[in-house]
Amino acid sequence: MKPAVFEYRRPATVADALADLARADGARVLAGGQSLVPLLNLRLATPPVVVDINRVEGLDEIVERDGRVHLGATVRQAAALTSDLVRTALPLVVLALTRVAHPQVRARGTVVGNLCHHDPASEMPAVAVALDAEFTVAAPDGSLSIVPAADFFLESFAVAVPPGGLVTGVSFPVAAAGTGAGFYEITRKAKDFALIAAAVQLTVTGGAVTTARVAVSGLTHQPVRMAAVEAALTGGPATPDAVRDAARLARADVLAEVNTRSPADYRSRVLPVVVARACRAAASEVAP
Repeated sequence: MKPAVFEYRRPATVADALADLARADGARVLAGGQSLVPLLNLRLATPPVVVDINRVEGLDEIVERDGRVHLGATVRQAAALTSDLVRTALPLVVLALTRVAHPQVRARGTVVGNLCHHDPASEMPAVAVALDAEFTVAAPDGSLSIVPAADFFLESFAVAVPPGGLVTGVSFPVAAAGTGAGFYEITRKAKDFALIAAAVQLTVTGGAVTTARVAVSGLTHQPVRMAAVEAALTGGPATPDAVRDAARLARADVLAEVNTRSPADYRSRVLPVVVARACRAAASEVAP
C-alpha cells in the first residue's frame, strides 16, 4: 500500500523541528523509520505532517557526561553496537540491541525511536527501566525536561511525551567495575518479537552482589521492575542456588492483551525461568 498524503518537513535544529511539529495536530517524528514507515504504508498512521529529524545537528552523537552515556535521537542501533564507548560502558544495552530485529533493520533503526515506539514485546524498554534510563524531552515551547524511564512508558505504544514534543536523547548510567549483564528471551522463531524477555545487570564487589537490576517485558503494558528479585540477590554471592531462589520471587500481573502470541498463563509460568536464566548469564560475567 501507499501512505496517505502528508506534508514532509526536514528541519535543521530542534527549534525548527518543534515548529514543524506544531504545524498540525497529529504530526509524527521520523528518525529511523523502521516503525513509522510500515504504519504509514498500511495507513495505520495517517499524520498530516511528518518531521524528519535526521538533519538536526547533534542528535547523532554518543557522549559520556556526568557518569552517563548519552545517545542522541538519531543514533542508529548499529552505530551504538559498534561504539567502543557503548560496548564498554553499557553491556546490557549491547546485549539487548543484538536481539532487536535483523542487521538490516538495526542499520536504520534508532535506539530512541525503538524506545519511543514502546512495543510491549520489545527488548529495549525493559533495559531502560532496569538501568534507570533518563529521556530528554523538548516541550513545544522549547523547554527541556528529564523523564526517568519509570515514568516514561505509559500504555502500549504510548510514552510520556507531550503533543508536539520531541525526545532528543536518552542516557544510561555507566556500568561500574565488576558488572555483568544478562538478557534472555523466548521467541517463536529467531529474531521474532519476544513473548517474554528479562534484562539483568549485576555489580559484584568482594564476591557479593552490591547492585542488582532486573526488569521484564512482555507481561503488561509497561516493562516491570522485579524489586523482590533485586532485593533477594543483593548482599550475597550470586551462586546458582541464590539465583534460583531469587528468581522464584518474580511476580507480575500478566495481561493477555499485551501479547496475543502467547497466553498470559504461559508467560506467568515461565517468568521465573526467564529471570533465572538472565540472572545466571549476568552472574557468569563476574564469576571469580
